[in-house]
Parts: sequence; structure tokens; C-alpha cells
Amino acid sequence: MLRIGHVRRFLRQPKARRRLFLEACVRLVLARLLLELFSFRKLTRFFSLPIRKSLLSNAQHEQLRTDVSWAIQRAAHWLPGKTSCFPQGIAAQIICRKRGIDSIMYYGAAMDPVAGLTAHVWVQDGSNGVVGHLIADRYGVLARFPA
Repeated sequence: MLRIGHVRRFLRQPKARRRLFLEACVRLVLARLLLELFSFRKLTRFFSLPIRKSLLSNAQHEQLRTDVSWAIQRAAHWLPGKTSCFPQGIAAQIICRKRGIDSIMYYGAAMDPVAGLTAHVWVQDGSNGVVGHLIADRYGVLARFPA
């Protein structure tokens, strides 16, 4: 449930962070729609979009990665319906590469004693995680984008 305190906290965020959150909402909805309409094979071109040239300093790069992570996680939490790791990974990958972060999206699988075969998607910027990385060590990598 959206409360006044949530709106106030959002409005206290810097303008760039608020825009990034709104973009994350749009990208997550689009990613969920794409996953419903197209096969994994057809979607792989979205995972390997060319990276834009970046003129960011190291500190700006790290802050942007942190902000993208924040925006995706908050948007996934507040959007109606379930937003799993896969649309989060797609959205994060698109946002990162659009802003010059040379991110890699990983698709992995693992055997769970209770659930059986499970899959997970996470996005890394070098050794730094963007989304889904906190449990990535449980999964074997099946594919990465770009390859």
C-alpha cells in the first residue's frame, strides 16, 4: 500500500534518481510483457544491446550502478504483480548498457532439493553486482549476455 511517507521519501530523492526509478518501472513492465510474448531465443538480442560510450569517472560509475540497483529493486517491489529476477535482469541490463556500464547478464540453473531444477538471472558490472547477485553463487552459469 502506498503511503504519504513513501511519496515524501521518493520526492526527497535527487531528480536523476527519481527519473531512473520511473525508467525502471517502464523497463520492468516492458520486460514482463516481452517475456510473455516472445521466446527466450528471440529476446537474447535485448540482452546484448551495444554499450554507449561512457565519460563517467570511477565515482560516478559506482554511484550510477548503485542507483540502477536501487531503482530496479524499488520498482520491482512497488509494481503490481510479481517481478521475478528475469525481468529485473533484462531491465537492469538495458538501463546499464544505455548509460555506458559494461554489464553482463547471467542466466544460471541449480538443483534444489525441494523445488527441483531452478533458474536465476543476475547482472554484474565486473565483479560488482547490480541485481540478483546476492544468490548468484548458488547457480551454475548456462549463458551470459553479451557472450
